[in-house]
Amino acid sequence: MNPQVDKSVVTTTVTLIAALVLLAVVLFMAASLISVVDNIAPDDGSRKQSAVLERIKPIARVSFEQPKPVVAVQLSAKQVYDKVCAACHATGTLGAPKVGAKDLWEPRFAQGLDTLVTHATNGIRAMPAKGGDPSLTEANLKDAIVYMLEETGIKAGAAPAAEASSTSPASASTKTDPAAPEAK
Repeated sequence: MNPQVDKSVVTTTVTLIAALVLLAVVLFMAASLISVVDNIAPDDGSRKQSAVLERIKPIARVSFEQPKPVVAVQLSAKQVYDKVCAACHATGTLGAPKVGAKDLWEPRFAQGLDTLVTHATNGIRAMPAKGGDPSLTEANLKDAIVYMLEETGIKAGAAPAAEASSTSPASASTKTDPAAPEAK
């Protein structure tokens, strides 16, 4: 026989044996994988259901409990001014009268301190109710207004011009003394 034919037979035999060994290894691994897969407990859908419930759960819950009442914090007039009022009244933002600008505050004070407190409580024009801090009380607002007026140079304890003009001395003298000269 020819040595070349012998070599071809040996190569073919080695290749065939290697292929059979490889096939046996693949079959062994497949059998092992099947046995592992069979050991997993069957899925009853609980994991899938819990995943769905987690995805669709509500973001918030409705509560019918009564909220706890807000505790009024005792703040000084300067603290209220610094905390809330200064944001606009220190710079005159959106037409707010600047603290220290007497010409801007006098016409407002002429309406009366109670009117200023009402405007501060309910809001007016660009000013939000309570200056944007709902925790403030009317007393806090009144103290802050008095503080701003006094910093401007207006005595908040004095009667405003509008109230004083309704009981001016000239009108009072004409009512009480008909012989008094008329005011012109």
